[in-house]
Parts: sequence; structure tokens; C-alpha cells
Amino acid sequence: MIDTEHKRPEPESLLEIAQQEETAKKRGKLTIYFGAAPGVGKTYSMLSDSRMRKQDGIDVIVGYVETHGRAETETLLKGLETIPPIITEYKGVRLAEMDLDGILARQPRLVLVDELAHTNAPNSRHVKRYQDVEELLNAGIDVYSTLNVQHLESLNDIVFRITGVRVSETIPDTFFQLADEIKLVDLPFEELLKRLKEGKVYAKDMAENAVKRFFKPGNLLALREMSLRLVAGNVDEKMLQYMRVHAIAGPWSATERILVGVLASPYAEQLVRSAFRLASEMDAECIAIYVETAKHTQLSDKEREWLKNALNIAEKLGTRVVWIKGDDIAEEIARYAKSHNVTKIVMGKPRRFGLFPSLARKIMVHTRDIDVFLFAGKSEQKIPEKKIGMTSPLNFVISALAVIIGSLIGFLFRDILGQINLLFLMLLPVVLIAIFKGRGPSIFAAVLSVLIFDFLFIPPYFTFAIADVKYFLSYLMFIVFAFIISNLASDLQYKVQQLQQSESRNTTLYELSLDLVTSRNIDQVLHLMIHHTRQILPCEMAIFLPENGQLSVKASTDRFQINPKELGIATWVWNNGEPAGVGTDTLPEAWAYYLPMKTNDALIGVVGFHFDNPGQTLTPENKIVIDTISRLGALAIERIEGKK
Repeated sequence: MIDTEHKRPEPESLLEIAQQEETAKKRGKLTIYFGAAPGVGKTYSMLSDSRMRKQDGIDVIVGYVETHGRAETETLLKGLETIPPIITEYKGVRLAEMDLDGILARQPRLVLVDELAHTNAPNSRHVKRYQDVEELLNAGIDVYSTLNVQHLESLNDIVFRITGVRVSETIPDTFFQLADEIKLVDLPFEELLKRLKEGKVYAKDMAENAVKRFFKPGNLLALREMSLRLVAGNVDEKMLQYMRVHAIAGPWSATERILVGVLASPYAEQLVRSAFRLASEMDAECIAIYVETAKHTQLSDKEREWLKNALNIAEKLGTRVVWIKGDDIAEEIARYAKSHNVTKIVMGKPRRFGLFPSLARKIMVHTRDIDVFLFAGKSEQKIPEKKIGMTSPLNFVISALAVIIGSLIGFLFRDILGQINLLFLMLLPVVLIAIFKGRGPSIFAAVLSVLIFDFLFIPPYFTFAIADVKYFLSYLMFIVFAFIISNLASDLQYKVQQLQQSESRNTTLYELSLDLVTSRNIDQVLHLMIHHTRQILPCEMAIFLPENGQLSVKASTDRFQINPKELGIATWVWNNGEPAGVGTDTLPEAWAYYLPMKTNDALIGVVGFHFDNPGQTLTPENKIVIDTISRLGALAIERIEGKK
């Protein structure tokens, strides 16, 4: 009998691990001192370990350490070299931030960076401190840092439900999982409360408020349990990775793939976090999908903000984001799930049950062989009433004129046409209005057509009286028919727009790929990239390539701002291989969005894009298009340079 439970790992997984290890050789090591709450001794433990490393001859410096006025912690800082922080002023407040460039210039072997989830001061290079740490690691510098369990992004909702406090400073779980070592710093909650009352965690006046709001025994027990579980899970993952590396047979589970459907709702962020936690527990790939329908254009600013925040969190957590277009959300999610081997679908639980089937129920009907998980979210804010979009009054005026003109034509030829043909003649402007002006004006035109038809063509003439009840039923059917037509016409118009956009983009990308294959020099490649990009997106664009060890502009549109600041941002992207600028958490105050031009083997250059309205333009769908263009250009340049 064949043992299906214990088997050797797949060669693909071994290759992936080998590639990760090769990358790790060039990267610094990250050690996180992890605790359940402030005051358990994370910073103290970090400093104690660093002093021992210094005694072993390791070059250790202090990048940033927050002592909170604790005498025993300040004592441990003595004798350690410290890089002075950068002092900035913001709204009259002096803020001290870690000098990232100073540390990179100093190039120590190990640097201490306290409070990993800290949000940097405005105009800093990165929005979050963990991104500073990531740059230090990429530079080959080892980092010791500290973190509390409530600062993990996926646990944000759980921590809020436990403590009643919404933590605003978080880090992605993916960054936490990349840590080479996680050291749990634990303290019984009785001892922590004692330290708090003695003023060893906060000042005594602040301590009383902290105990009332956060440091309750029940809260601390729950947070402590979460921290213990997370560290145990991390150790278990390290053990499994060791077994894979050494080809040790084990109960390797089949690949799971979880799909979470994202809607523009206040529960979207919670749903993404819940799906990510489920995927992490199952060691599964997580995919977030949003289906853009005709209703997307009617979303309010608040709904767009909910959607954007949810998709941003998904990206930060390492979840793959998919943005597709369609007219039925359930069908599109089901189609994607079936075609991409999704094993589980995560959806929000319906808030109410009515006569019509909910989205979750439709998905369950369409995906009988896929498990569906329903999560109930709790909103901290009142859901605003849905406002009905107002159509321009001019559209109603045009509708009325179209109906009146059709009525006059019918009145002049009433003896020739007959009542049946007259009725179809009155329906013609309703259909045309539905196609060109939308649902509201079409319904208005239908009602107006019925009134005029009754007034002019049904006895008794020139009155709204109805002599026969069959006419009343005909009028109702006419209005219902017009309503159905207007809905179909509106959906058809949206689909036509979608098809036109998709066809235009696909055609342009196809033409670009063909042109790049036949291009003979780099200048021609750069010209083609700019020309084809501007056919798809309204943007200014610049392409930067290295020359003599320095990055310089090789091609750009006329209005792209090229100055030392923007060139410096492009250089950072070149050095780090990560996007930066507008729409990112790295140098978000930049004028443009900068993207590295990568192939599978090398970093070729940097391309910058400027949009007049980046919030509307830098959608996940457009980012995929931009990334495709940059990769096609990088491959073409690599091919040309390879021939030299």
C-alpha cells in the first residue's frame, strides 16, 4: 500500500528554497524581540544581547532606541555607539527620527532599531520604520528590533475587539514572517501590572489611564496567548522549511488557494485580514479579487476609500490582488475560482436576507465543489445611506423632446400607421434614450410616451381618461418593457466601453511587443515604450538607464519634471529594486511614480510615470499594465545589450 501521507518534497519547492537562501546570503539578518504588550522588557533584552555581541567583537551601533525614561534601560546604552537622530519640525512639534542615510554610510555589522511599527515623520523617505529596516537589511546590515503583537496588520481587528483600542501603527505579517529569529520576551501580567503601577512603563499619571483602557488582566491574557501562538507557529514554519531543505519526508499538504471577494464596504479591510489569517494557518496562497461592474462608476467617495484601503492592506500583507471587469459579481468570482484552481472562497456574511438571493448564496450555487467561508464583520462607523445619483436635467429635456417629436410624427400619420404601429413608434425614442442617456431618462420617456399616446391616440381623444381596462394593462406592460430595455441598454453600453478599453490596451500591448522584438537599438526601444504607453494612459513619462555607474535620463516626454530630487528618487529605486513615489509608502511626496525595469535575471533601469490624478489612474489594473510595459522594455534592452 502506497503511503500518501508521508512523501518527499517536490523539486519545485526545493528550488524555490534554494533561491531564497541565495538571496538571504546577501541580505542582513533580522531579529525581532517580540512581546504581548509594552513594558515586558523587549528593549532591555535587545540592549543586553547587543552588549554581548559587542564584547564578541561585533561592530554594533544604536540607530534608534526609545528608553521611555527607564533608568535601567538608559544604563545599558552606555558604551554603545549611537548615530544621532534627525530632528524635524512638524506643526510646531520637534520629531526625532532615525538617520537612515547616516547608518548606511557608517555600514555597521549590527544596528539596533527600536519600535519596528513606528510611523515616520512627514517627508521622510519611508512612511513606516519597518521599511527603513528593510533597506538596512538589503544593504547587508543585521538589525535588532522590537515589536508588540498588537502591531501585526492581520490581528488589527482581533485586537480591537479584545481591547476596544484601534491600533493605527501596524506592519505587514509578511515582513514579520521574514525575520530570521523571533525572540519572545514574556512577563506574567501580574508582574507587568506591578511595573506599570511603579511607573516603570509609563509616567504614573499616564499609567492609570493605560490600566483602565488597555492593561486590563483579560486583555493582557488574550494578547499573551496570541503572542505565544505566533512564536510557536513561526518555529513550526522554520522546522518545516528545514525538513524541506534536507528532503526529509513529511506530511506535506496539497497546495491550497484561497480567494477573498472584496467589495466597496466598511467591512472590506476586516474581510481581507480574516482571509489572510485563514491562509496563513493553512499555509495557502491568498488572492483578493474585485469585480468592477457598471455600478463602480456610481461609488461614493467613501466607498472608493473603503475599496482602496482594503486593496492596499491586501498588497501589504502579500496577497495577490486581481481586478477584473464584468456584469455579474458572483459569476465572475466563480469563473475565476474555477479557472485558477481555487480551493476556498472567503466572502462577507450577508447583513440581511431578503427575497432575492445574496451574493454569497449565488457564489455557493456556482461553485458547488469549492468551500465557501462567510465572515461577519463589525463596522466602527455608520454606513451612510446610499444616495441616488442625479442625472443631468438636460437629459430629461432631451428625452421629452424626443418623445414629443415622435408623437408629432405619429399624429401626422395616425391614419396610415394604426394603433399597433403607433405604439412601436412611441417605443423608439424610449429605446434610443436608454442607449444614449441611461436608465432614468428612459423611464421618464416611457411614462411620457404612455401619457401622450393615451391623450392623442386612444378614445376618448384629447383626454387622459381610459375607456377600456385593457389599455391600462397595455400601458403597464409598456412601462415594464421600457424598464427592462433601459436596464439592458445601460449594461450593454457599459460592456461596450469595457470591451473598447480592453481591446485598445491589449492591441497596444501586442503592438508594443511586436515592435520591441524587431527594434535594433536602445533609443528605438525607449521611443516605442513612451509612444505606446501614452496611447493607453494619459501620463508624462521618463526612462532612466545607468551610464558609467550613474543613473541618467535617456528618454522623456516634454512635461516630465527632471530635477535633482526626482533623479534622486529614481536612483533609490535603481539601488533597491522597489517602486517608490506617488501611490507608495516610499517617498510618497514625489512628483511621479517610479518603477524598476526588471527581467528575471537583472535590473535594467527605472521608468517614471506622472498622472494628473494618480488616485483615479494608479488602479491595480493600470499598475499591471505599467509593470507589463516596463518588463517588455527591460527584456528588449537586455536582448540588445546581449548582442553587443
